[in-house]
Amino acid sequence: MNGLKSIPREGALAILRNRRGLITSVQPSGSPHEERVHLVSIEYTDSSGPLEDQVVWEREIDARIIEPTILPPIEIEPPMPADEFDALVRATRWTAISPFIDPDGEGILERLPIASPFHGAIQVEDFQLVPLLKALQMPRVSLFLCDDVGLGKTVEAGLVLSELFRRRRIRRVMIMCPASLCNQWKQEMDEKFSLSFDHIDRASTHQLRKRLGMDANPWRSCSRIITSYYYLKQPDVMEQFLSASKTVPGSPHLPWDLLIVDEAHNLTPSPFGEDSDLSKMLRNIAPIFEHKVFLSATPHNGHTWSFTGLLERLDPVRFSQNSEITEAERRRIEDVVVRRLKREINACTSPPRFCEREVHSLHLSLESGEKALSEAYRDFRTKVRTLTQGTSRSEQLAGNFAVEVLGKRLLSCPVSFADSWLRYMKGIEETETADVVEVRAAERTLREDTGDDGETESRIAHASQTVGAWLKPHRDRLTEEIDAVNAALHNLGFPLNNHSCTDVNPSTDARYEALCAWIDKNLRTPQWTWRDDDRMVVFTEFKTTLDYLVRRLRERYPDEGVIRELYGNMPPVKRELTKIAFNDPSDKVRILVATDTASEGINLQETSRFLLHYDVPWNPSRIEQRNGRLDRHGQARDVIIHHFSTDDVSDLKFLAYVVEKVDTIREDLGSVEEVFDAAVHRCLVAGDDCELVQKDLDEKTKVAGGRAQVPRNSTTQTTKMGQEEMERLKTLQAEIDLDPDTLRDTLEVAMGMKTGRPLFVATDGDKRVRLKQTPTDWAPLIDDYLRRTIGHQEGALPMLAFDPEVFVKTVGGRPVFRPRRDTVLLHLAHPLYHRALALFARARFPGAEKDTKATRWTVRHGQIPDNADALILLTVEELAINEMREMFHHWVRTVALPVSSGTLGTPLPHRPALQWRSTSTVALDRAEQARGIWDEVQTQVKDFLKKQAAVLTTELKSTMDLERKEALDREDKRFQSRHGEVSALIEKVTSQRLEREIEELRDQQRQGLLFVDEAYFQELAASEKAKEEELRRRKAGYEELREVLSRERDRVLKNVIPKRFTLRGDAQVFPISVEVRFREVKS
Repeated sequence: MNGLKSIPREGALAILRNRRGLITSVQPSGSPHEERVHLVSIEYTDSSGPLEDQVVWEREIDARIIEPTILPPIEIEPPMPADEFDALVRATRWTAISPFIDPDGEGILERLPIASPFHGAIQVEDFQLVPLLKALQMPRVSLFLCDDVGLGKTVEAGLVLSELFRRRRIRRVMIMCPASLCNQWKQEMDEKFSLSFDHIDRASTHQLRKRLGMDANPWRSCSRIITSYYYLKQPDVMEQFLSASKTVPGSPHLPWDLLIVDEAHNLTPSPFGEDSDLSKMLRNIAPIFEHKVFLSATPHNGHTWSFTGLLERLDPVRFSQNSEITEAERRRIEDVVVRRLKREINACTSPPRFCEREVHSLHLSLESGEKALSEAYRDFRTKVRTLTQGTSRSEQLAGNFAVEVLGKRLLSCPVSFADSWLRYMKGIEETETADVVEVRAAERTLREDTGDDGETESRIAHASQTVGAWLKPHRDRLTEEIDAVNAALHNLGFPLNNHSCTDVNPSTDARYEALCAWIDKNLRTPQWTWRDDDRMVVFTEFKTTLDYLVRRLRERYPDEGVIRELYGNMPPVKRELTKIAFNDPSDKVRILVATDTASEGINLQETSRFLLHYDVPWNPSRIEQRNGRLDRHGQARDVIIHHFSTDDVSDLKFLAYVVEKVDTIREDLGSVEEVFDAAVHRCLVAGDDCELVQKDLDEKTKVAGGRAQVPRNSTTQTTKMGQEEMERLKTLQAEIDLDPDTLRDTLEVAMGMKTGRPLFVATDGDKRVRLKQTPTDWAPLIDDYLRRTIGHQEGALPMLAFDPEVFVKTVGGRPVFRPRRDTVLLHLAHPLYHRALALFARARFPGAEKDTKATRWTVRHGQIPDNADALILLTVEELAINEMREMFHHWVRTVALPVSSGTLGTPLPHRPALQWRSTSTVALDRAEQARGIWDEVQTQVKDFLKKQAAVLTTELKSTMDLERKEALDREDKRFQSRHGEVSALIEKVTSQRLEREIEELRDQQRQGLLFVDEAYFQELAASEKAKEEELRRRKAGYEELREVLSRERDRVLKNVIPKRFTLRGDAQVFPISVEVRFREVKS
């Protein structure tokens, strides 16, 4: 049997277990050291057994493909109705959009054009195509998406992911992100790209093992995974992951195909000394992924050693961790990095695509009770710091943590502080004293990302009680300060003899009153009704503060549904209903109170332009993440950011300064984050003079700002790239006859095969349609993927749209894309189209059901050459597979063959499929004449197909030979160059170079630009043994990198490139359809 025929492909008809069926999906599978096999899903066309199966193709006896080599039976079958014929041809085109050779001759299209924008419920902007273009230029994708917050990095990553899936270059994919973003990634990939992923955590692993047994490994059972990197780094989880990621030398495949890392700066190597556990974890797993995409709006932390280390994790074939960046490396960085700022894109577009942002302060005048609490806490902080001075470093760090926990709560709201203070007091009254180890353990636990506000509050409670128990030995020396805090809380109305005070309204709360005054002025009318056009998002760090605010706001504004909340451990159905309500302009909601955990990754820009930082995160990046929930792609109005300021409490005054400072340097946050961290610690933990700290911070941010410049292509250059690709997309649409009308018509024909048409009813005034009736055999799919269902509540069927322009509104002169709850945007990857295209594929083959069978020919009137009797439009499918069993060439083209006196003429020049589109109905009166012509030329058409297959095979082999030689030469030079670079770096690992680096780091430390473990730094500077250990660590890292390069060189040069650019068997050309066109006879 021809090797090609044994390769399963989606849409092909096959014989399996003595039954005929349609292959609906194909996934390469098997262990990396074996020849790749295929996991095949097949739907049987008979009813003599199970309706479907899933099998390993290569393990089945006598499994074979029924190749569609038969020409349409024109002589015995009637012509198809024109609309059904056109739908069949279009459906076949839309499943074959991977031409390895130029598809349009002299046109602007290039081979292997991108098509993922047609496979998503999105409106793609030209700048979002640039990462995809860069990715597809790489044999192994190594992409660092560093765009500004709110530009749409998730969509850009999704486009890359979708395109690689469509080209079958990937199967096993893992997305790593903070725990709070896992559900958002899962939802975005499903809703926007119809890509389903499994979220792997403790709970899902437990459920899997209950279902499959205790030995079940989710990393082996699932091929598309989303997980938290905090979860994956746990030793037992990492062991499971690595056991499912085995490979052996000599394999052309790595265990995993694609790794996506969101918020990748969290995994950046340390600028000096030991790396974090997260960074070590990334270094450990990165080599087992073929392709990698990192995302971060703050990629560079100001330390070249850290930045280049992250680049090495991304692509060790291009980069090495180093304290310097050479000119050659700068050019390589430009190849892999995509970084655009909103202001730069605005400068290239008219009208500007992105809104402006303003930062306004709400001034507070604190009452005496709140001042007294702040003063009492400040004295307590000072006393704790005094008690820990001169003690061990561990004791000092424990003291810092003790005041940090309470300080953050006080700067959020009095209720949150009182809650933690009561737990602190409970700890200090305990019989047992906590030691430093327990305090540090509580600190580590609290700093972990959980994605669950309830769990975080529990950890804060534990930490507060632990630090109280740790301070127990100092109780007598803290009596005066503790009594002052207790008195201040009592004067504010907090009963200190209760176990909980979260339901107390303090006697004065200036922040709450200022918020209410703002609401009354900006969201209410003079008649005390709610304005229709504005809403506010209120952010807080703590669930306790959220509960307090929601309770009081609902008491003050009792209208049902006006106040909504969003928090991390919210039930999924309630969370989804809240998001829907807030993004629905017609909903009653006016104020959304949200925690940081709940809001990460959520887009709130559709209906709101006002944001309030009720408290201020001590991490400047978190401030910018909050702002980015509203100031992002799709925001139509300028965004107003509010925060509190006061002259009464220095800590609040300093945080107000931080908010405004972050806004002015938001494009350079990565390099100054450590500077901010140190300043916040000095002011809010150490209690230094805030004005001096502020002045020092101004100076240091100026110095630090230039350290994080990332080499990149200019935004003007990338904008031009994107604009040119948008033009090519339009050309590709014409080549495959794809537009909103053909999308709609093709789906309607497929859905109406058994029930008849029309099925769609157009609405007045727009391009949407509704289902007139639900075909019985489509009902389950419609219920699963169209009907709006939340929880167990079944909703109504939405309207259907086929054009993204339906969702574009012009607001303030700026066009914005606005998804609608009542409408679904359909696209080629949607499950409805997956089934529709499969139905047309089934209809092409012998044995199709009677009511779905296609005769694959028609006859119409139209323009034909002057000297021709008729014109035959022969549509063919071209297919070729390489030695890696990848379908690398798949294309459908229509060849126009004039017929004169029973002879086929030379094919007419290429025309896009759109230009062959006809509005003419089937010409039944010319059917017999068409059969006569066909009888004369049928043998010639068969010969033509054979010649086309031979020509295609020759062209593909020639192109692949050239590509193989170029790829081998390019990659060999790259590997040789990199081996030389790494060897040179190993030679540079000397004590003299280390001494220079230490001195440079000391300079940075003196300038306040470097913040490392002080004890380690001092030991390194003074100890020869410590220096030798640092040199050993660096040299070992480079040696490991050199080994990785050697393994990759053998794999790529001996296996990947030779097999990828070698044709397996011959190329095939299959006839799809025949249209006979006659000249219109004028009466």
